[in-house]
Amino acid sequence: MVRWSHFLKAVPFILGLCFTGLAFGLGLGQKFALQGDLTGVYQWLWQEKGDFEDEDAGSLAFDGRLSFKPTDKDEFYLRASLAWGNGLKDLSPFMLPPNADDLEDDLKDINGRGRDHLQELWYARAFEFSGTKGRVVLGIISGSSFIDDNRFANDELAQFMNQALVNNPLANIPNYDYGLALDVEKGPFNVRFVGIGSKTPEHELSKFNEKDYLYLAAQVGLNLKTPLGEGNYRLYAFCTDRKFPDWKDERKKSLLGIGVSIDQDLIKDKLGAFLRLGYQDTRAKVDYKAMASLGIDYNFKAFGRDLGAGLGWAYLRAPSRHEELKHTEVIEAYLSIPVYQKGETSLKVSLDYQFLRDELKEGANKGHIFGLRCNLRF
Repeated sequence: MVRWSHFLKAVPFILGLCFTGLAFGLGLGQKFALQGDLTGVYQWLWQEKGDFEDEDAGSLAFDGRLSFKPTDKDEFYLRASLAWGNGLKDLSPFMLPPNADDLEDDLKDINGRGRDHLQELWYARAFEFSGTKGRVVLGIISGSSFIDDNRFANDELAQFMNQALVNNPLANIPNYDYGLALDVEKGPFNVRFVGIGSKTPEHELSKFNEKDYLYLAAQVGLNLKTPLGEGNYRLYAFCTDRKFPDWKDERKKSLLGIGVSIDQDLIKDKLGAFLRLGYQDTRAKVDYKAMASLGIDYNFKAFGRDLGAGLGWAYLRAPSRHEELKHTEVIEAYLSIPVYQKGETSLKVSLDYQFLRDELKEGANKGHIFGLRCNLRF
C-alpha cells in the first residue's frame, strides 16, 4: 500500500526539482532541460481460477529527468525516481508484473550495486560524417532505451502497463547499470550496439548468486514513410557470458536469443499496430522460450477531447523442462483521457483492464485486474 507519510516527506524534494527546472529554464535557455512524471496507480485483482485471493493495492512514483547540453554535440543526463508502495507486485500470483513501472522495492539496491533511486547517469557525444549521424553513450544506462523499442507499446506510464506489452521479457535487457551504447543512423536505416555489465539474480548457490556478467545486444532498424504513415521494423539479437545456471544448477550457461519489434501506422495519426516476436535458447534455466505480442493503438476525438486507447495480446511459451509453467497469456486494454494540457504539462487519467492466465503443469492461475492510472507529466 502507498505510505502517504513517506510521500509527504518527499513533497519538498519534488517541489524543489520543479522550481529548479524553472530556474534552469529561465536562466540557461536550452542548455538545461528538466522533465518529470508523477504517476499514481491503483489496481484491483479479481480471482477467477487458482489458489489465490482477491487483492487491491496502489503505488505512487515520481520520475525526474535532467539533461544538460553544453554544446550541440554533448549531453549529460541524469534520471532518478522515488516511489511509495509496490502495488500488486508483491501480491499478484502471476509470472509477469501487472505494472512494469519501477516501484518502491525496485529502487532500492538497484542491480545489487548498493545504489538507491539513481537510475541513469550518462554522457553522450554526437557525431556526423558522410550523411551518417550517431552518438555514443557511456555511463549508467538503460538498455531498453536502445533495444526492443516500439512507438505503441513501450511506455508503462502512458500506454500498456503489463510487462509483457512494455518490452519483450525474453530479451533479458538490463537497465540502470554500467554500459556503453552506440546509435547510428543513415537514411532510413538505424543500427544500435549495447554492452552492459550487470549482476545475476539472487541464487541459493554462491557460484550463481549475484555474479557480474556482460550483456551484449545489436539491433538493426528500418524506418519507412508511406501514405499510411510511419513504420519501424527492428531485428535484434543478444547474448551474455556464461554466468547463469542450467536446469540442474550444475553448469554455467549463457543467455542468448533474438527478437523482432514492429510498429506501423494504418491510418496516419489515428490508428497504428504493433508486433513483437522473441525466442531465446533454453540451455540456461529460463521461464520462457518463445513469445509473441500484437495490438493496436487508436487516437480519436470524443466530447471535444483527444482520447487514446490501446488493445494488446501477448503469449509466452515456457520450456518443456520448466517444473511448473506451461505458458502465459495476457490481454490488456486501456483508455487514456486527457484532463489538462498546456505546453509541455499534461494530466491524463487512464482506465486499464488486464486478463492474465498462467497455465501450469497442474492447474492454472487465471484472473482479471482493473486499474486506474493518473499521470502528471511536465
